[in-house]
Amino acid sequence: MALLPLIVAYLLVYGRSDVRGNYVSRSTPQVRKKLSMQEQIEPIGAAPAEHSQRTGAGAEDTPAVNTVAVPGKRRLLVKSAAFVMLGNLASSLMGLVRQSVVASLGAGVAGPFLLALTPLQTFLDLLANGTVSGALIPTFTDYSQDERRRELRRVVYSIVNLLVLVTFTIAVVFLFAAPWLVGRLLAGGTFTASQKALTVQLTQVVMFALLIMGPFAVLQAALYSRKKFGGAAFAAGFLHVGVIAGAIATSLWGATRFGRLGLAFGVILGALAQVALLLPALRRQNLPYMLVLDLKHPAVRRIFRLYAPLAPSYIVSMLFVFVDLGLQSRAPGNSTTNVTALRLATTLVQFPVGLVAAALSFAVLPLLSTYATDNDDAQFKETLMMGVRLGLLLMIPAAAGLIVLRSPITALLFAHRHYTAGDAALTAVVLQNYAYQLPFIVVDQLVMFAFYARKNTIVPVTVGFVCYGFYALVAFPLYGTVGAPALAFANTAQNSMHGLILLALFYRFFGSLDLRATLPAILKIAFATAAMVAVAWALQTVMGGYALFSLHTLRGQILTMVITSAAAVIVYFGGISLLKVEEMTLLKQAVLARMGRR
Repeated sequence: MALLPLIVAYLLVYGRSDVRGNYVSRSTPQVRKKLSMQEQIEPIGAAPAEHSQRTGAGAEDTPAVNTVAVPGKRRLLVKSAAFVMLGNLASSLMGLVRQSVVASLGAGVAGPFLLALTPLQTFLDLLANGTVSGALIPTFTDYSQDERRRELRRVVYSIVNLLVLVTFTIAVVFLFAAPWLVGRLLAGGTFTASQKALTVQLTQVVMFALLIMGPFAVLQAALYSRKKFGGAAFAAGFLHVGVIAGAIATSLWGATRFGRLGLAFGVILGALAQVALLLPALRRQNLPYMLVLDLKHPAVRRIFRLYAPLAPSYIVSMLFVFVDLGLQSRAPGNSTTNVTALRLATTLVQFPVGLVAAALSFAVLPLLSTYATDNDDAQFKETLMMGVRLGLLLMIPAAAGLIVLRSPITALLFAHRHYTAGDAALTAVVLQNYAYQLPFIVVDQLVMFAFYARKNTIVPVTVGFVCYGFYALVAFPLYGTVGAPALAFANTAQNSMHGLILLALFYRFFGSLDLRATLPAILKIAFATAAMVAVAWALQTVMGGYALFSLHTLRGQILTMVITSAAAVIVYFGGISLLKVEEMTLLKQAVLARMGRR
């Protein structure tokens, strides 16, 4: 499929390692750069602020440092990112299977379930996911040395226990508030009375998964801060396994009350499995559970300070989520079809986001935090730009592949049983409008994490507020005529502008990133991508004239995807190799080292 270049690259480089699976669902109604599993973050304490000034525009006062990252550090970055990528790969593949199974139940069931996940994901982002990169990992990293392990444990479980108390309260309140909130705000438009009732019931059950998923995000951040990516990686994918089990229960016993709620109980089951898989890694790191609630600890207070700008940001984000849901229900066409198409397309776009942007960001953040603490501006910027180049090497062809292969992808994955060809066609158009943002997202994530590493969350949060305006400029004038595809493109405008504005502000605050040195690599990547798109489009056009490759049959869908994807992979990576892109050389060296040849 269009994502095959990504899969091939990561399996080629680290396919023999025992690594991870990761999250993030940032399965939010739209692709959030905050990925979740992702997002905006922190303010500045007195000492960090002073440090930030020293490492900013006054970089010329710092001692001269070698501006080229040592090969060992480069390999560390690639290796760490690969751990996270492999985990994300496993999780994302399971996520695609999950969404395919859920879609097969039909929009009448998939729509209410996907809507029921919206409050859960929104509160999860507000309370946990949004703090991981901006507050938790930078703070935990300062306590990650072996001699401070006991203190790290105390801080981690103070946050975990606080989250359990807060999320339990939210889940109980939502149990009684769901009939009004969901019935009035989420399931409007053309939802039938039975679909509204099902949405309410699913939401009431699903919200209790918040008690598990919030602590999971904190425990995962603790392992990341220790640079232990293996166990934390694959654990995230088990959420999808639980949902798949729930979908099977719904398919078998859908007429019963338990059958109708099978998907919701599957979310809780999957969340429990996620935490269970982290326990061995936590024990190995001497971080077993601790009954403690030390809210006066300096690190806990610092996390609260870093989180402070996020709260209003995520409250505004929640409001926009509900606004977006209202627009979806009022857009032309069937409400459940619109909701399902947007969610399924979001899952496809989040596949490369999780593999590349999130993986690189979480791998880069501890390194950036270390360089920022050491006032090592040269290594800080070199590491950041190497992450950007690695990200664009894979994100540009991923975006192009999703666009050129949008119809075969959606037909193969979703056009089965109760999800019609027309539903899949709408999903394909929505997917195209989401995919344009992918190269900008990888830049956005990395630059945003660079701000976080410098203990600055105010700038990313402020830019986030501004970029809601770009969403509104596209969504409000067009949703009534263009429909769901317009909402997808509005999200693309929002996220793309967020990345561009952050990049400009980073340059303004911290000096040049030597973007000119990156331009030749980008041009080579673009050239190879153009060749890949031309070949994939030509093959689809030729094969479309033969019944054997018809997208109306499963055989034709599989053959079209296998042939065009294989050709695309060969053309792209062949072109990158011929053009001698430096980052491709790094991947090759990693392969040889992995195979024991170097």
